[in-house]
Amino acid sequence: MSGLVPTKSGCDLTDKPIQDWTKDTMARILIIDDEEQIRTSLKSALERRNHEIVTAENLAQGRQFAQAGFDLVFLDVMLPDGNGLDLLEELLARDSRQIVVMISGHSDIDTAVKAIRVGAYDFIEKPISLDRVLITIDNATRTTSLISEKDRLTSAVYGNFVGRSEPILRLIDEVHRSAPKATRFLITGENGTGKELVAHMIHQRSRFADGPFVAVNCAALPSELVESELFGHSAGAFTGAVKARKGKFVEANGGSIFLDEISEMPLAAQAKILRVIETKQITPVGQEKPVTVECNIIAASNRDLIKMVADKSFRQDLLYRINAVQFKLLPIRERREDIVPIAEHFLQLFANETKTRTKTLSAETQQLLRSMDFPGNVRELKNLMERVNIYCDADTILPADIESLLPRSSTSTPQGLKEAVSQFERDFIKTALARNGGNVTQTARELGLERSHLYKKLRKFDS
Repeated sequence: MSGLVPTKSGCDLTDKPIQDWTKDTMARILIIDDEEQIRTSLKSALERRNHEIVTAENLAQGRQFAQAGFDLVFLDVMLPDGNGLDLLEELLARDSRQIVVMISGHSDIDTAVKAIRVGAYDFIEKPISLDRVLITIDNATRTTSLISEKDRLTSAVYGNFVGRSEPILRLIDEVHRSAPKATRFLITGENGTGKELVAHMIHQRSRFADGPFVAVNCAALPSELVESELFGHSAGAFTGAVKARKGKFVEANGGSIFLDEISEMPLAAQAKILRVIETKQITPVGQEKPVTVECNIIAASNRDLIKMVADKSFRQDLLYRINAVQFKLLPIRERREDIVPIAEHFLQLFANETKTRTKTLSAETQQLLRSMDFPGNVRELKNLMERVNIYCDADTILPADIESLLPRSSTSTPQGLKEAVSQFERDFIKTALARNGGNVTQTARELGLERSHLYKKLRKFDS
């Protein structure tokens, strides 16, 4: 029956005709709200508009389900086991592009402002208007489409590694020679060394270059949802599978699938990946008929897979299969001659983005950079150059400029409570910054601070 669906907070989900803006669009949407009537009403209304809906009734359940990846998350502010804003920060820390819409029946303007500052896409007050929800989904879908198109264009122009060291020149040559001929690749190296960049290079030089590039973070897939995410499922295959869904392998058909951190994949799923490589077929969950797929399979890991095979935490036969062509990326501390060219590349990049003059590195500064280890590798160097572009006004960057932007440790003993608290804060932030590879934006999200506030603290610590 059409009409108003009453809830304790109110939810105006009048069953209106399906709007043109949603008829060709299906989004995967997670609804996290403790009010059962709101969950069921939204789920029913949106499923009639060809959207795939999963619901969660509390923070813990929502946190678990969100790991599967959704196009859009509707998240209540007040939940029985915590504050939705905390989960908002977690979701954006894991994926800064995640679109999250906060909803609340007893919020104030300060809560709404904080949610938007943290990174919420929108804020909807209860009673919920279906028209408002549909417009939000439409706008979010358009945003996601634009991001996907940007990723496609970015992939199309991914170039060679910046650098002139012998390992990089050899890597580029090996990619050029092997990508057109092979279909299985393994990329190893520390975090921040550029494994995904190599994957893009392989894709663009392969015979599947005109197809899609589909990246999968294996470490973020819950074990119980790995098979559904990778191979898809039919309607009714399991609880919550309202509609059929094609998996990542089908999405990558005719292109490349990038299995990042494949070492984190459960053994049961590893066996299924092995079968895909051997048969070029996948079988969606709940379906008997296999689907043929043909694509590049590019795996990456920052762990020692040979040691994992010995520990029986990674399948030996899968390692042999994905290791048809292997690329091992060295950390930049082992190819120091590339540090300055990479730094200059990023300075040029940030200058173009901010429409400012490109800064140059003095000879002494170049020597300083080459002496640094950069445990976060290229990612850490990039973040340092971004800070240089923001905070250094001079056209020529001196060693003192670089040193002023580095977190410092203190070995002195604090003399009072105020100094002890300050030192603890300094060490705490420095540890978080190192954990995030020097990424100030991600560190700010993790610590619940605005980026500008964190920058001020860093400058204060270095003064």
